[in-house]
Amino acid sequence: MRRTLPSLSALVAFESAARYSSFTRAGEELGLTQSAVSRQIAYLEHFLGITLFERVRRRVILTEAGQTYASQIRMMLNRAEAATIDLLTVNGAESTLRICSLATFATHWLMPRLGSFLEKHPNISVQISSYHHHTFEDITEDIDVAIHYGGASWPDGLVDKLFEEELIPVCTPTYAEKHNISSPADLVRATLLQQTTRPDAWLTLLRDCDIDNFNALKGPRFEMYSMIIEGAIAGIGVGAVPRFLISDHLREGRLVTPFEKSVRSTSCYYLAYPEAKRQLAQVRDFRRWIRGEASRAL
Repeated sequence: MRRTLPSLSALVAFESAARYSSFTRAGEELGLTQSAVSRQIAYLEHFLGITLFERVRRRVILTEAGQTYASQIRMMLNRAEAATIDLLTVNGAESTLRICSLATFATHWLMPRLGSFLEKHPNISVQISSYHHHTFEDITEDIDVAIHYGGASWPDGLVDKLFEEELIPVCTPTYAEKHNISSPADLVRATLLQQTTRPDAWLTLLRDCDIDNFNALKGPRFEMYSMIIEGAIAGIGVGAVPRFLISDHLREGRLVTPFEKSVRSTSCYYLAYPEAKRQLAQVRDFRRWIRGEASRAL
């Protein structure tokens, strides 16, 4: 069946003109004259039977229909470009593994270990992206595996448990010495680094220690654990972060636990993957590798 599509060159010219609100600047980007871009837009408007731009003095402004169309065409072109780059990047590799991970997990746990996977599987081209609060439906179309924090199920997907979340207090040795922190009660002298998605972490930890003489919710708030980890390393305060994320920092002495106390979350970290992709060789290889790494890190 023949597709109802205008020419690709017209769509590329339209997307560029929409971004710049200028036919001239679009032409400069594409190596075309202003009149050539104008002809492409005229052709596209005729093809669609819709006005995409309003001409206001020396500028062009998207109509409401033009704004909607530009957003959709931009996504389409981005996907086509990504697919092309993927194919060029693989360049003979047998398969591509697309991983979507929580940003902190990717930065502080996955990346330091990924070299061993790549060494064992040189035929697999790895692509890693991050996400924050997407649902499974938002990401499964473009990924093969994902790092998921939460419950042991995901709609239309399978999960392998990697870690429980055990939060421990950490700071630099200098900070602990400067503020004389060696017990939970000493945190009254500290700045507590708060995590926005675990707002009760410090409150729970201190209640378990029977400490309630100061506000455990007070302190600068950060969206991701990676920010808290860097804040603790910078000497801003004391963070409550998952033990497995900072094992390297603890081993190398950049961070210390000023006292032994932890809080276990009811949620865990999982490797999630669409059921339809469970038999892909690259998914099977990655599952085997990451479960092995997770078991060694416990």
